[in-house]
Amino acid sequence: MMLHTTFKTMLLTIFTICSCAAAYAQSVTGRVTDVGNLPLAGVSVRSSNGAKATQTNEKGEFTLQVKPGTVLRLTYVGFTPQDITYNGSPLQIIMERQAETIVTDVVVIGYGTARKKDVTGTTARANLTAFRESPNVNILQSLQGSVPGLNVGAVTTAGSSPSVSIRGRTSLSGTTSPLIVLDGIIFRGNLADINPADIASVDVLKDASATAIYGSQASNGVLLMTTKTGRAGKKPLISYNGALTLSQVSNRDMLPLDKEGYLQFVADRWINESRTGANLDAPNPGWDPLTRMSAESAKGFQAGVDTDWWQLLTNRHPLMQNHDVSVSGRSENTAYFFSLGYTNQENVIINDTYKRYSFRVNLESKVASWLKVGIQSSYGISDYSGVAPTLTTVIRNTPFLSAYDSTGKPLRLPDGSNLNPILQTQQNNLDKRYNLFGLMYADITVPWIKGLNYRVNFGQNYVTAQQFNFDLYGANFTGSGSKMNSSEYNQTLDHIFNYRREFGDHGINATFVYGFEKRNFEQTNANASNFANPALGYHSLEAGQPSLQTVNSDAWKETSLYQMYRLIYSYKDRYVFTGTVRNDGFSGFGPGNKTGVFPSAALAWRITEEPWTKGKLGKIDDLKFRLSYGANGNRTVGRYQTLSRMNASIANGYLFGDGGLALQGQGIGSLANQDLKWETTKTLNFGLDFSLFSSRLSGEVNYYTANTSNLLYTVNIPSVNGQTSIPFNVGKLHNKGVELALNGTPVRNKNFSWDVNTSFSLNRNKVVSITGIDANKDGKEDDLVASKIFIGQPFGVAYDYNIIGMWQVADRNAGIIPGGFTYGTYKVEDINGDGSYTAAADRKILGYTDPSYRFSVLNTLRYKAFEFKMFVNSIQGGKKYYYGQPGSTLPNPDNMQNRNFFKFDYWTPENPNARYRQIGYYSAALGNEFSPYVQRSFVRLQDVTLSYALPASITRKLNISRLSAYVNGKNLLTLSDWDGWDPESGTGLNMEAFPLLRSYTVGLNVEF
Repeated sequence: MMLHTTFKTMLLTIFTICSCAAAYAQSVTGRVTDVGNLPLAGVSVRSSNGAKATQTNEKGEFTLQVKPGTVLRLTYVGFTPQDITYNGSPLQIIMERQAETIVTDVVVIGYGTARKKDVTGTTARANLTAFRESPNVNILQSLQGSVPGLNVGAVTTAGSSPSVSIRGRTSLSGTTSPLIVLDGIIFRGNLADINPADIASVDVLKDASATAIYGSQASNGVLLMTTKTGRAGKKPLISYNGALTLSQVSNRDMLPLDKEGYLQFVADRWINESRTGANLDAPNPGWDPLTRMSAESAKGFQAGVDTDWWQLLTNRHPLMQNHDVSVSGRSENTAYFFSLGYTNQENVIINDTYKRYSFRVNLESKVASWLKVGIQSSYGISDYSGVAPTLTTVIRNTPFLSAYDSTGKPLRLPDGSNLNPILQTQQNNLDKRYNLFGLMYADITVPWIKGLNYRVNFGQNYVTAQQFNFDLYGANFTGSGSKMNSSEYNQTLDHIFNYRREFGDHGINATFVYGFEKRNFEQTNANASNFANPALGYHSLEAGQPSLQTVNSDAWKETSLYQMYRLIYSYKDRYVFTGTVRNDGFSGFGPGNKTGVFPSAALAWRITEEPWTKGKLGKIDDLKFRLSYGANGNRTVGRYQTLSRMNASIANGYLFGDGGLALQGQGIGSLANQDLKWETTKTLNFGLDFSLFSSRLSGEVNYYTANTSNLLYTVNIPSVNGQTSIPFNVGKLHNKGVELALNGTPVRNKNFSWDVNTSFSLNRNKVVSITGIDANKDGKEDDLVASKIFIGQPFGVAYDYNIIGMWQVADRNAGIIPGGFTYGTYKVEDINGDGSYTAAADRKILGYTDPSYRFSVLNTLRYKAFEFKMFVNSIQGGKKYYYGQPGSTLPNPDNMQNRNFFKFDYWTPENPNARYRQIGYYSAALGNEFSPYVQRSFVRLQDVTLSYALPASITRKLNISRLSAYVNGKNLLTLSDWDGWDPESGTGLNMEAFPLLRSYTVGLNVEF
């Protein structure tokens, strides 16, 4: 009986436990696929606390015992990790391919990696996936507006690289571009030579702690670029991406005037003749516009000529095509990635073209349990051949000038003095650049010291260029030719030691680097003109007139030596310290300043790991505070700038008697200053990283302040041996700013998701000191007014006369217009009230040229196999910032009358409140280049993409892994008050700058 009772009690107990377990934990089932509904096998599924884990089978299915409300973390190589909350129902999960990024739990920090939670510096990874369908020739274009604090400009010519900077200005005379590091090696070439399709990730290092590892060259920030490698799989992955892009001018209002528009333009240029009456409100019936045209235009007008020069010299819908093929894979011991790329880009102006042929081979082999060797190499050919006419020559010819003679041949001088732009395009031109990059490395895990790793990197970059040209109509139609060959060879060797261990609650990641860099350059240029026989062109320069043949050459070399020490220490994943010291040496500095030391320190505190926060922070998943301070350098000094240099030339020589030999003359070209050294920027950064609502909302906030000292500035000195200036390290500059990044997922369910990524950045700079001179003894350093540099003000000021209106015809009739002005000219503020207008007394700071703030918003919506992305980018000027002068390049009235132009808002009696003066007169007292300042603020619909991936049921029948197609629109709409081609590029009413293009792309991606 006792036994029976005991047995019943045991059964009851077991039943109770099982019942409780059933109430507590359930068997969650799910299926994981990609966006094409292809099942993913081997996906890691883990509960948030790490207690439960499994993997998906070949059908993408999994089963796991967890309670409802548990957050499941899904990770898979090559796909974006996901956090899914189990709600008690079977799960259908779609994972997005992450072809352009590497695992996000590990961050590239330069000379190594670190766990993301151990990063103390300010870094950001660019979202390359968002812009993979955009027709970007240069990888920098894929970064435009996507990372707060990273400023990438617009591109208007074929194959060109955009301007790029990180955070604010840290130098006045030195470069503001960040350092580019490709696969761990400093890259000195042109990024246009690198195929964007080969780039896996771009990490942006911003603050001193993150950039201190590159010391003397990192004050402008660092871009770490990593190329693709093979991914694990049962078979090699063969991928093809092809795209076709049609473009057009984004601002159609800037097209040149037609015949009727030009006639009105001539009449408005001579408004005092073409109008009559006291108020100039009636046309003059006796005025003949032919009297104010050039003889050639008047003749063409009478003959009924109507030439559309824009149509003759532009591509209405320039075409671009991209084709990329890659093969990649990874076995147990070997990873490989091979790619071929071809790009052919046309711009709107004919002959402004770019072709790129790119080849890449990335290999890594594990030859022993402790040794890996590899090579990452690329070869690019960039072809810019062809001479495009300048926009000036395209626009300036009037519609009444003929382009061809009666036989159909282009006229040499349509306007009687300037070469026909059609003939400019017929020059024989070769312009190619060849870029060979190779990184060989060996990675050794030292067997007898646990945690110690040694890696040696040997990088080489060899760039050659050929620029050949022959102009049959050059040198006054006698022919001119030139040949330029140049080469640059860069060599880098890095020894990298890394020790990484965990001792209970303590973690150590220590790195030591010792390396050097050598750079060599040489160039030879030959020129000739007045060809007796031009048949062979630039291949026979000796056919030019002997006395007009010239040869010049150039060469330079420089070396750098560096050591870097970095320690990352973590305690309980709660407190992290990073200390870095970099010691740099550069051959370009004088004996007393060959080396510089650049230290930094940073702290991170993961507040959510504190015991007292457990369960008390509500929906906050992660909260980390960062603090960093350190110094970086800017190598603004030229490689020979500390030395005194001599100039030698026949032009400065002496001729001894009639028929004697001309001897070269020599003279001092620059004075020596061996005290020149690195500009140094010290940066303090406060940062906060956060994640909320099971990672549905995450982001970071950064506030920084930076002070640059030893600014290089050229100081005027009394004339010594003909030299009137010498560079000194004398200036100081202050910077501060705020950055914000937010990433959210407002909606995510079985068939639909909506992701939002926003960024915001604001920067202010201030000139603290330049020369330190107080000549007027007022207790304050003197401003450099001629250079528009003011102490205590931002660098980059709109300093000019203040326009308060426009003089009108009624003012002339009333006799109140001051001397030097007339109707239709700017009325400016008389600041000192003396009745006259002088640059010294009547100019003031109207605003500043830098932006006030930048923001962008990326919306990504996915419904089943469809994906829609819309990216809006904006730069704003607020009340006082982002000023420019779109009318500063307007020709003077004499040059306007015989050339065509754009339609713009100029003064006439019928348009008294125009933005710009009348085109027939300008106030000489103010200068022709004077014009209103206009804010360049804009909001741009920069990228819109719709893509579709075929379902797995179809791709399996086609025997392919993935097939997707997409359409993309770029620069579709720009809202701005700016006058000119584009506010972001700053090109106003400018006859030299090229327009920004709006483009439409269709593309296909296939994987086998």
